Amino acid sequence: MSLKSALFEMKEAIMNQEVGPSEQDYIHNLETKNRLRNGSLVFYYNNLLMLTMNSSEYANHSLVDSKKVNRKWIKIEIEFMFHYIKERQEEGALNITEILEEVAQLLNRGYQSVNYKYYSLIKSKDKKEAANQNSYQFITITEKDVPVLSTEVIGDTLLATQVNQVAPTQDNDDLLDILSGLISNVQQLPGINLNELLRSLFQLTNLALQNQDAVQQIESMKSEVNLEKEAIREQLMKKEQQFIQEKKRNDELQLEVSKLAKEISAFNLLGDAAKIQQLKSYNQRLNYIIDSFGLVLRVSS
Repeated sequence: MSLKSALFEMKEAIMNQEVGPSEQDYIHNLETKNRLRNGSLVFYYNNLLMLTMNSSEYANHSLVDSKKVNRKWIKIEIEFMFHYIKERQEEGALNITEILEEVAQLLNRGYQSVNYKYYSLIKSKDKKEAANQNSYQFITITEKDVPVLSTEVIGDTLLATQVNQVAPTQDNDDLLDILSGLISNVQQLPGINLNELLRSLFQLTNLALQNQDAVQQIESMKSEVNLEKEAIREQLMKKEQQFIQEKKRNDELQLEVSKLAKEISAFNLLGDAAKIQQLKSYNQRLNYIIDSFGLVLRVSS
């Protein structure tokens, strides 16, 4: 069976007006083609036809720029959604996210709108069922209305309901046995819908997995950002050390140049005879200054 392919083909045919004059023949051929039971597509055809007509009327009365507007949910859409989800799950489709995406495409709605509407209705339904289960009614009957009166003291008896218990042995690691016992016990509890319970649990695990993937992605992004920050910090430290060394070397050079300039200025103030007398010692100091620049130069006196 393939309800999904049948409905998408039906929707396209309705939109393109390819159904033909005999709607019954078209629906019957589509059911036979997709191996669906007879009459199973009538509900969907009528609803898709009405929704298509409503969509056309809405488009004719909409603004020229056709801005995206949140349409109000109508009863037909809600019935269509739950009917489709139920039959898709009966076919074996278990991924509710994929089914809701299919509903969004069939109803021409956004996935977020369908997802929010579905879970809000499920939550409201669960609250009503919980409220009904918590409302107890007690009826008191008279002694004469009791069908049987006990004339003997009844001893302790075993409970009629059989409870599946797993003995605490070393072989209790079989997950299938544990789940089988759990399902059997839950089915015997009054007021609990096992299918709804398992479906809700499945939805919660899907959401948990999605949240876990999102957390892992965020952690991965944080790790990458931290690595980039660390690399930039190391580069800045190296640049800072290089700058300090260059500044220190520049200060030393400026100091040596200043000393040399002062000696040259003092030498120029001397007379010719004094200059000649100081020339030898000046040349020795000049050689010393030049050596401080890293050049090995020796001038013999």
